[in-house]
Amino acid sequence: MGDTFQTIADLEATAEEAGALGERVGAWLVGEGIAVPAGDLMDDKAWYVPGPRWTHVTDERRHLGTDGLAVVTGRTVFFGSPGKGGSPICPHCATVDPDERAVFSTAMDTWWRTGAADVPCPACRRTVPLAAWEWENDFFAFAYLGIEHWNGPFLRPGFIAELTEVLGGHRTRLLAGKL
Repeated sequence: MGDTFQTIADLEATAEEAGALGERVGAWLVGEGIAVPAGDLMDDKAWYVPGPRWTHVTDERRHLGTDGLAVVTGRTVFFGSPGKGGSPICPHCATVDPDERAVFSTAMDTWWRTGAADVPCPACRRTVPLAAWEWENDFFAFAYLGIEHWNGPFLRPGFIAELTEVLGGHRTRLLAGKL
């Protein structure tokens, strides 16, 4: 069967502000009755289980016992379903280039180690920070803050919009998949 997930990645949160934004998200979830803390941090994630207003998150009317939310802070490569990846898309010229995988692989390793990496677009020749590239199928997000939803139905668009407001209107990317 496997686990399903959806992740809302904050593409603009910096390393310095991710912790405070993560706490703001947690306080909002609890304050709105959407979720309640599940206890201690696990895997550097603050876990939350459905609260009385869980239907604000999804259209599911009951708690499945395996669903919930995790607020992830710190340098993270968020991804969609393994095997369903997409090619990088230049944010300046919209060129899709599936032949540049080796360049991106090196940039991903650099970003993971340092938090910064640039990739030149083979079409427009502009140098673009790795985290600014778009991806077919919204496959990757390189970010310092993400909200993961595990083993539940699709997130409601209204919830995603409100969460984006809680994040200060930051640009976000929704990734989804199954492990």
